[in-house]
Amino acid sequence: MALTWKEFFLGLVEVWSQKSKCKHYHVGAIFVREKQVLQGGYNGPTAGDLHCDKVGCAKEVNGKILPPGSKLCRGGHAEMNSIVNAAKNGTSLSGCDLWCKYSPCWDCAKHLNNLKVKRVFYLIRYEPEFKRVKELFDRVGIKLIQIRVKNNKKGEKHG
Repeated sequence: MALTWKEFFLGLVEVWSQKSKCKHYHVGAIFVREKQVLQGGYNGPTAGDLHCDKVGCAKEVNGKILPPGSKLCRGGHAEMNSIVNAAKNGTSLSGCDLWCKYSPCWDCAKHLNNLKVKRVFYLIRYEPEFKRVKELFDRVGIKLIQIRVKNNKKGEKHG
């Protein structure tokens, strides 16, 4: 039985997310234009830096995980790492769709707007910044679409 495009793209998002070495979040993202995957990425530290699974999470202070926005995480988000990978390869992502595990954070949403992505498909809503991101996307005409699947794991986190 052949996969649907939705199943195929979500499978690739999951493969990318499994590359993450983050102790708390495994996030993958792919950029697609006309059913062609142009670039993917996952959340993780900058090139050559230490992975959190080896040296510990920079967001954990005295046994507590700091809230989103603490700016201590050494990792880049999957969306941003995908954009950087595409830039290094000379691939334009302007006008693409984004498929990702989580709805974007505020910082990623601003960059996605500058790319003029058309649609963002996601599995899990990133609650801390969802309302703000949705308002921006509504203003600029980016469609934000939650994908419903039978095995969607509720309660997963995004960092």
